[in-house]
Amino acid sequence: MPTVVAVRFKEASKLYHFLPGPLALHRLDKVVVETANGLSLGRVVTEPRDKDTAELHTPLRRILRKANADDLRREVQARERASQALATCRRRARESGLAMRPVDADATIDGAKITITFTAEDRVDFRQLARGLAGELRCRVELRQVGARDEAKALDGIGPCGQRLCCSRWLTEFQPISIKMAKLQNLALNPGKLAGACGRLKCCLRYEIDNYAGAERELPQLGATVYTADGEGRVVGVNVLDRRVSVLFDDPTPRWFPAEEVFGHNGCQDGAGCAPGGCVSRPRRAPRADA
Repeated sequence: MPTVVAVRFKEASKLYHFLPGPLALHRLDKVVVETANGLSLGRVVTEPRDKDTAELHTPLRRILRKANADDLRREVQARERASQALATCRRRARESGLAMRPVDADATIDGAKITITFTAEDRVDFRQLARGLAGELRCRVELRQVGARDEAKALDGIGPCGQRLCCSRWLTEFQPISIKMAKLQNLALNPGKLAGACGRLKCCLRYEIDNYAGAERELPQLGATVYTADGEGRVVGVNVLDRRVSVLFDDPTPRWFPAEEVFGHNGCQDGAGCAPGGCVSRPRRAPRADA
C-alpha cells in the first residue's frame, strides 16, 4: 500500500496522486511534478497517507521537488504564455473561418507544451490551425474539443442562486443529470429555470436526489388512497422536506398530516388482514374537538 499525496493543478480540477518520496510534504505546499505534458506546478491538497493500489492510477510518478522562487516565477510566465496563446488561437480561428470558440489554455512551466480547449457545434478540422499555432508559439500545441459544461467551468460566472458556479468553485467531475430528477423533486418543468449557465440541466438537481428518492419509497404517491385519524382520503400533495402529506377528504379543502400519521391501510393487523381489493373495514372519523 503506497504512501501518496493528492495534487491539484487548477481550482476545482481533478486530483492526481503522486509519490512524495523523501520529501516532507504538507497540505497547501506547492510542488513541481512531471506529467505527460511536461513539468507542471501543482498544490498538495492532502497530507501523505497510505492508499490502496486498486484506487490509484498506476504507474505512480514521484514529486520532483517543492516549488522554489524560480518555479513560482516560471508559473507566472506560463500563465502569461497561456493567455497570449489563447488570444492567438482566437485570432487565427477567426481568420481561418473555423466555427469554434477557444475558451481556455494551459501551459507547462518548462514551455514545452500548450493545451488549448475549445467548443464547437460540430467536429472541426483544426490540423492546419494547430500547425500554424505551433510555428508561431514555438512549442507543441494540443487543441482539445470540450462540451458546454467544460466551457462554463473555464469561463466561470454567477449562477441563478447568486453564488459562483459550482463547477468552477468545487465540482471536480460532471455527473449525468436527467429531467426525471426535476420531476422527482416536484420542480416546475420550465427550461429557463432548470438550465444552468452552460445551457444544460443544472448540476444542483442531483445534490438532494438521494433524499427525494428515499422519500419517494417511504411516502405515499399522489392519488393514492390513504387512511388517517380523520378517515379515508386521497393524497393530493407531498412535501418531501417537511415529510408532510396533503390529504383530500369529502370536503373540498385538503388537510396536511405528518407522514407518520398517514397509512396505506386502515390498521387491520398491520395490513395483514386486508382483502385483495383493499382494506375491508374503514376507520371512523375522529370526533371534532367542539362536538
